[in-house]
Amino acid sequence: MILDLLRHASTGRHGYLDGRTDPPLLDDALDPVCRRHSGIGWARVISSPRRRALDTATALVAGSDLFCEIHPDWAELDFGDWDGRHFDAIPAEQLAGFYDEPHAVVPPNGESWAAFAARIEAQLQRLLDEDADEHAHAGPVLVVSHAGVLRFALSRICGMPLAATWAVRIDYGTRLRLRMERGDDGQLWGELLELRQP
Repeated sequence: MILDLLRHASTGRHGYLDGRTDPPLLDDALDPVCRRHSGIGWARVISSPRRRALDTATALVAGSDLFCEIHPDWAELDFGDWDGRHFDAIPAEQLAGFYDEPHAVVPPNGESWAAFAARIEAQLQRLLDEDADEHAHAGPVLVVSHAGVLRFALSRICGMPLAATWAVRIDYGTRLRLRMERGDDGQLWGELLELRQP
């Protein structure tokens, strides 16, 4: 299947760890995203429940016969006590440890990377199941979500080490197009077809 993963439009909060924290989009944030990505012909549009993602998805389907499916498992990692805080407000050695080894470092009172990865993996597998059952060859599926979700999916589907995804710019409004399949062993695999910035 063809999967488009799109990071929501800008909240103007570069450098903040916004997981469950849900700041609104900037007033003019949707225009460049819609100009860049509207009219693609998606078969389905799914959104994280966070308002910043849902507002982006809603704008992208405006004027079409599509509606936004909302699923809580597409939400960003919950950063616990760090959530909503700027990088500079978090002890540098703790933050560095989290980025160097997210599997080993859990933000205080936050979601573990293992739990985050498991819920995103389950949604990717679900999309493949549903595509085979109902939507095969109907067009790409769009998921509007968050930077952490896009990085995990890119790593998981394309077999990239997670650390390597930091070399890929995933700014607000970035869209990744992936071809995703399941091997005979049940494992996901695929390739990056396109990376578009707003």
